Amino acid sequence: MVTLPAGAPAAAMPRRPRLRGPARTRLLFLALMLPAILCTGALVAWPIAKLVQISFYELRLIELMRPITKPATLANYAAAIGHPGFVPSLWATAIFVFAGTAIALLMGLATALLADLRLAGASWFEAIVVSPWSVAPAIASLIWMFLLNDQFGLVNYLLMGAGLVSAPVPFLTSPDVAIWAVTFATAWKAYPFFTIMLLAGLQSIPYSQYEAAMMDGAGAFRRFVAITLPGLRGFLRVTIFLGLLSAFRNVESVLVMTAGGPARSTETLAVRVYTETFQFLSPGRGAALGTLTLIVAVATTLLFLRATRRRADV
Repeated sequence: MVTLPAGAPAAAMPRRPRLRGPARTRLLFLALMLPAILCTGALVAWPIAKLVQISFYELRLIELMRPITKPATLANYAAAIGHPGFVPSLWATAIFVFAGTAIALLMGLATALLADLRLAGASWFEAIVVSPWSVAPAIASLIWMFLLNDQFGLVNYLLMGAGLVSAPVPFLTSPDVAIWAVTFATAWKAYPFFTIMLLAGLQSIPYSQYEAAMMDGAGAFRRFVAITLPGLRGFLRVTIFLGLLSAFRNVESVLVMTAGGPARSTETLAVRVYTETFQFLSPGRGAALGTLTLIVAVATTLLFLRATRRRADV
């Protein structure tokens, strides 16, 4: 044992360096985000992992309750891609997702601009505009199914009464028209979300910018292009992103209004996942279609985010 001479100072014990500045901030950020990361992993990542796992096995619905002993294959993916309805489902999905999101965006932007004017009765207008959001998706689809009926629907009655058509329009029974009818009905249900998000964006734009533009002689269209749209860029990006994801997973609207018909013209990928899993009792093939749908949805949203980021940088 080594002893120090009397009066000699004790050697300083080494201390761990303290985290300061950015390193400490990052560590605190990770610690605060850890609960959210764990919850996301449990509620999102784990189900997705199980979905991908099931897609490699040819199972019946009852076999999901037992340990999987069958060999993993790509038969489900081959059957899903080789099915004659796969390409029409892609086309129906593209119309349903992109056209539906575009219609909901235009309706939401128009109503948000009107609500932002703060005219007389604005509170009543906002309540009426947002009211479709309070209706359950299945109920809203049922309402539109009756409104668009070619025998006793109110829409055909008004069109024929106004002389716009000479015969009832087969909105839900014609393969060429049904997908657009379902898309519009779904956009009607979704547009209040766009209204609320874009109205919040409009109210965040300083009014002084509009005053300065009006003093410079800028008209309404010029102010919209130079001030409103740039001020809404971030809100538009987030809103469209969420709208696309919501449209990809929408099932109930199509099931209630057309059940995927006529002639599979409205059978989107999400509807095919439902029918393969719960009607044909083939969870393996349904999981394969679900995985393909997830890949298409993720790729689409990533491309959208990348394109909008580039425009924002420019």
